[in-house]
Amino acid sequence: MQIGYVTFNTEERQRVMKVLQMVRDQTAIDELGLGRIRDAFANEMFPGMSTLQRRAKYFAVLPSLYYEAAKLHYRSREEVHRQIIHWEIRLTDMLYKGASSQEDRNGITGSSMLEAAKKDETKFVRYDPTYIYQTGLRTYNMIRSNANLEALIYERSRQLSNMPQRMTELENGADADEQTGLNQLFATCGEHYDFDRGEMLQTNLTAREAQFIKRHIELSPASKDSLLAYLLREGTQVAPYYPELVSLWHELPTHFQEQYRLALHFSYWAYYMHLRYRYLFAQGNEDSERAAYYEQMMQACLDEHPEIRDANTMDLVLTHVWTRMNEESVHNFCRKAALHLEKNTPAELTKLNQLIRQRERQIKGNRNKIDNPKFKAYEMSDPRVMTFRWDEIVYRVISEIREALCHNEEIH
Repeated sequence: MQIGYVTFNTEERQRVMKVLQMVRDQTAIDELGLGRIRDAFANEMFPGMSTLQRRAKYFAVLPSLYYEAAKLHYRSREEVHRQIIHWEIRLTDMLYKGASSQEDRNGITGSSMLEAAKKDETKFVRYDPTYIYQTGLRTYNMIRSNANLEALIYERSRQLSNMPQRMTELENGADADEQTGLNQLFATCGEHYDFDRGEMLQTNLTAREAQFIKRHIELSPASKDSLLAYLLREGTQVAPYYPELVSLWHELPTHFQEQYRLALHFSYWAYYMHLRYRYLFAQGNEDSERAAYYEQMMQACLDEHPEIRDANTMDLVLTHVWTRMNEESVHNFCRKAALHLEKNTPAELTKLNQLIRQRERQIKGNRNKIDNPKFKAYEMSDPRVMTFRWDEIVYRVISEIREALCHNEEIH
């Protein structure tokens, strides 16, 4: 995958470099480059979600933060940036004080750096809430522009500063904020947040916040046809582990059934490939005990999921993701590897091993680990079955929305 961008100014360049660094960080352990297909499925099923996200609350609160920020006066875009960071730190403090447990606190972005940031705002986390949630906010049409956020706030602030004194609702018969265009830029949930003097903010969603997030996911053109929107719309009871969604598989519309089936097939297939990669790494290091361990895990995976030997299903997977991820090299690797695995003879598995070695060198260059003495002492962790962001954030968002709305129904 090649990523490029047009450089407009230093600030924009720095933000783009942060995005590129996050991509590098997230794919650092993707030795075979299979994460691109994983992300294609994840973006299709759960658009706007990211593994860096932790709480649904930010989807409700951040649009209000930008809405209020646009009402202030600035002399530069850098001042906008500082104002957003200042309020994000205040928001972090409010959420931290409103958290009911340590688990809730762990899901608050920037909580580990809160005390340092309160003394020196430049020490706030590298990936601040705006950075983490901004793509989702745009996907769900909560930020109604693709322009740079800080430039957007700065320009709208300048427009407001140059406007004549606004007429009141009684004089004009219209909402003053509608006249400024703020409601066209930022969708807010209707709750009031005091980012200057607020002391405490619960991490749990209010019913109004939950309905706001749910409605935007269900109605936004970029997410309304997704599995995420369907599950919210139907109020489906879901499980915390992605493979367990198979329990409701037959209840899904046909196109979601196929989407889920292919994604799950790929996750188990990729899991097997990463096990074989680790098996080859252990062999290269002459670690017979570790090699035997991964050999047993590979066999257990095949015993439990014999369907991953079906090369035709892999062709369906690759066809399904082609419009979202059309990089030829990863498609070729998956297609060839699937054919070798399907035949499953000693000769074909030897070819599969060689293909995996070639693929790692293609992805990592001289940083390849298999048969590389530089990584003799490297400790490689076991792979995980891909969950397409479900386990990290999607299940939590759905559950928090459901809990807030059910609690509100019980009260009434």
